[in-house]
Amino acid sequence: MKFTQAFDIWAVPHALLKHIQPGQWVYAGNKGDKGRFLGVKASGTVVVAWHGNTKAQADKAGYIKTLRSYAKA
Repeated sequence: MKFTQAFDIWAVPHALLKHIQPGQWVYAGNKGDKGRFLGVKASGTVVVAWHGNTKAQADKAGYIKTLRSYAKA
């Protein structure tokens, strides 16, 4: 599947969030604060690895992998 430009995740109806491709860049209101969409838990919690949080991690790939596993659980 092809990625699209980053979009406002708050503008997407919650029922459609499960169709977003993991790894897609998103933002929540402010275009300057981007993150990677990682999935939606069965409880409905939306999981995003925000760029600022990811940048602060020593093991960036491990951080994203952990969040992706959390989203899939």
